Amino acid sequence: MLKVAKSSLSGAYPNIEFRNANILEPLGIPGSCDAAFSVATLHWVSDHQLAFRHIAQTLKSGGLFLADCGGKGNISAVNEVVSLLLGSLEAGNLSHFEDVAQTQLRLVAAGFEVRDVHLLHDPARFDSVEVFKSFMATVVLGPHLERMALSEREEFLSEIADRMPELTVDYVRLRIEAVKL
Repeated sequence: MLKVAKSSLSGAYPNIEFRNANILEPLGIPGSCDAAFSVATLHWVSDHQLAFRHIAQTLKSGGLFLADCGGKGNISAVNEVVSLLLGSLEAGNLSHFEDVAQTQLRLVAAGFEVRDVHLLHDPARFDSVEVFKSFMATVVLGPHLERMALSEREEFLSEIADRMPELTVDYVRLRIEAVKL
């Protein structure tokens, strides 16, 4: 993703720097950024408080932080089906979906003024079983599939598709807009 972003944007925006870093470690660019954004990543981060603190450290005073990630209730129907098929311990341990109140508290503690934090129900509907299964394998269920033998994956995906109402992934997005104090 960084390679694509860099090739697409660096000519038009030569002052943008692209970095691959672990958000749970200091990013090494204190107070130098005007803005930070994150799309579809924070739900893979187990410690939002630490992540927010590191993001705040990179921003200048007045710097903008925008994020969109999975929020509380995200893919709950998918996790119910995975729970039925693999057991409850397997369903919910791969991601971290936060609620509005905890996110607001963590942002304030990290040094942000919260402008907006909200949950947005954003279901993804699919017209065919094959497209649904391909999406699930690539975007939603990859970590589960990696633990399975190749011979078990297709049956698992078919079971998921059979049990999901209307071939829909019940996304709930957590949207964040905050300013560094």
